[in-house]
Amino acid sequence: MTVTKPKKLLNPRLDLNFKAIFTQNTPESRCALKSFLSAAIGRKVVDVTVVGNEVAEQYEQERTIRYDINCEFSDGTKAEIEMQGSSHKTGYGKRVEYYVSRLLSTVADVGDDWENLPQVYQISVLDFKYDNSNENPIHHYSLTDPSDDSHLSGLLNVIFMELPKMPEITNLDDVKTLPSAVKWCKFLQEADNPDRQDLISKLAESEEGIMGAEATLSKISMDSWRWFFQNREKEIRCDYTTMIHGAMREGRAAGMAEGRAEGARETAIENAKNLLKLGKLSCEEIAECCSLPLEEVQKFAEKLTK
Repeated sequence: MTVTKPKKLLNPRLDLNFKAIFTQNTPESRCALKSFLSAAIGRKVVDVTVVGNEVAEQYEQERTIRYDINCEFSDGTKAEIEMQGSSHKTGYGKRVEYYVSRLLSTVADVGDDWENLPQVYQISVLDFKYDNSNENPIHHYSLTDPSDDSHLSGLLNVIFMELPKMPEITNLDDVKTLPSAVKWCKFLQEADNPDRQDLISKLAESEEGIMGAEATLSKISMDSWRWFFQNREKEIRCDYTTMIHGAMREGRAAGMAEGRAEGARETAIENAKNLLKLGKLSCEEIAECCSLPLEEVQKFAEKLTK
C-alpha cells in the first residue's frame, strides 16, 4: 500500500472526498470500507458491495451527485453512510430516522418471511455536535422501551459518530489501545492536518483499513479537479452562511415593519430563491428565514425542479 504522499491532503470531511475514500475500485479502498463498517457497527464485515456508486467527473454533473454511500453485505444487511458537515438546525435526527426506515422498506419483497429480514444501518459521521448534553462521541440507536431499556428485533439501527467530541491524543503510544471506531474518527478528523501526520501514521500502522484509507486519500489528492471542487465547496459554504445571515436580518426587519414595502418583499423573494438553489434548507426553514408564506416558497421550489 505504499503511495507517494502529496504535500497536502484533501479534506476527508467534505462529502465528495469522503465518498471517494471508500468507493474506489482498488484493494485499498475496499479494505477501508470493510474496516470502517466493522468499526462502526461492531461486528466484522467480510464482504460488502457498494450499490449505486456515482462519482462526479465533470463540473456540470456536480448538482446530480448523491454523496451518501449505499452498501449491501453478503448476508443481505444494508447500510447507508453519510458525512454531514454541519447541522444548520435541520432536524438531523428526524431526517436519519426517515432514511433508515426507507432503507428497511427496500429489503422486503412481497411474500417474504418477516423472520428473514436483514438489519439496516444508517451511519452518520458528523462534523458537529448533535447532542450538546451528552459528551459520548459515538451512539448506536435502535428501537427500545425507555421504561426498562428492552429492545425489539434490532432491524433498525442508527449510528452517530460525532467528530468534535473525539478525545485529544497527545501520547502516540495511546493509539494502539483506542477502539477501532475512535481510530477511524480521529483519522477523518485529522488526516488533512499537516501538523498531525505523526498521528495519522500511527493510526495507519494500527489498522490495515486506515492504512488503505490513507493511501487512497493520498492518491486522490493528486487530482487537481478534486482540489477545484474542494475550494469551490468552501466558497459555497461561505456564501451560504452570508446569505443565511442576510436572509435572517431581512426577515426580522420585515417582521418588525408595519406592512412590508415592496422592495423588502422583492429582497426576501430573491433570498428565498437563492437559498433554494443552494439546496441546503427545507422550504419551511426558508419561509421562516425570509418571512414568506410557505406556499409561495414551495411554488418557487417547484419551478426550480422543472
